[in-house]
Amino acid sequence: MADASPYRIPAPPPALDRADGAADRAAAYRCLGWAALTWVVTLFASVLFMSRWVGVCGFGVGVVLAGLGAVRAIVGVVRVGRGPSPRRLSLLFHTATVFLANSVFLAFGALSTLLASVGGFHRGRQLRSFGRVLLPRVVSGGAWAKPRNGAPAPRIRDELDPSVRGPLAAQWRESGRTEHASVAAFARLTLDLLALGAPPHLVASAQEDALDEVRHTELCFQLARALDGASESPGPFPEARAARTLEGVRSLALAELAVGSLIDGALHEGISARIVARLARCCGEPTIKAVLKEIAADEGRHAAHGWEVVEWCFAQGGAPVAHALTGAARMLPQRMASPLPDAARGGGWERYGIQGHALEAEEHAKARAELVLRVHKLVGSKTKVAA
Repeated sequence: MADASPYRIPAPPPALDRADGAADRAAAYRCLGWAALTWVVTLFASVLFMSRWVGVCGFGVGVVLAGLGAVRAIVGVVRVGRGPSPRRLSLLFHTATVFLANSVFLAFGALSTLLASVGGFHRGRQLRSFGRVLLPRVVSGGAWAKPRNGAPAPRIRDELDPSVRGPLAAQWRESGRTEHASVAAFARLTLDLLALGAPPHLVASAQEDALDEVRHTELCFQLARALDGASESPGPFPEARAARTLEGVRSLALAELAVGSLIDGALHEGISARIVARLARCCGEPTIKAVLKEIAADEGRHAAHGWEVVEWCFAQGGAPVAHALTGAARMLPQRMASPLPDAARGGGWERYGIQGHALEAEEHAKARAELVLRVHKLVGSKTKVAA
């Protein structure tokens, strides 16, 4: 017979299994440690293999593994919530969430930089598709090879070796292709700035820079015509119409624009300005020398505009943009090598305005060191940049 007494003492609640709670906490800590270790190994491996697509694929796999580690950590943290310490749950969940978010933006900046370096160095801002630089074809026609508004056509001295004229003209047309593509890149920059609500001076600078690139394209093709007499110009460039736009999420869009302006604006335009300025000092052909001086001044101004965009994105985006810039600075290539004819690689064409590999390597090293230092100063206490 059941005891129906109103004075019956209630049965005690089930004892809390503290051993299970401790096991869950230990599992969560192990997951966090595994994710952190995976991330460090990923960065190290990416630095070792950051050339070409091996680095891209390896970095992508590592980022996925790091993300899985962070997810496992969060799952472990949720399990800890069933234990006796909600305060510890809150702390661990916050730690795991911040770790994952920072990892995403670090990976975003680093991978963007790696992709930008796969296609080799090209002058200034460019349009890319998975690292491949998009350039227009060269076609017959003098639209871009003749001066406007009645200006005199450039003339090259007759003393120039005839055997050099043809290859040199081809190289100047190649430079003109990159300048032409930069017109499209600055047009896209203008649209990106407008989409993000940038102030008018940044939009105006992008428009002015695009007009400079139109002028540079004309100068390059005019010099080529003066060298070999062929009337050729950039052809249709449909890839410019299909260039990708920014991400829909504002934080990612700001990070993407900041990294792009850091690499193509501050770094590539800055290196170009340095190289062209040095070439102007050693160039022995007066017509080419005048063109080099004009381009060097413009490219230096474009690099300064690139830094202004980086700083604006950082002011708007805060820590996420700071981590993206940190990842970008960590993955900057240690060296550069432009695609050059054999005759130019050793510096033999520098007197004609085409750099050799030694000159560009020297200027790349200087520009890279200054960029890393400047990013470190910009992000300040938000994060730390490894040179």
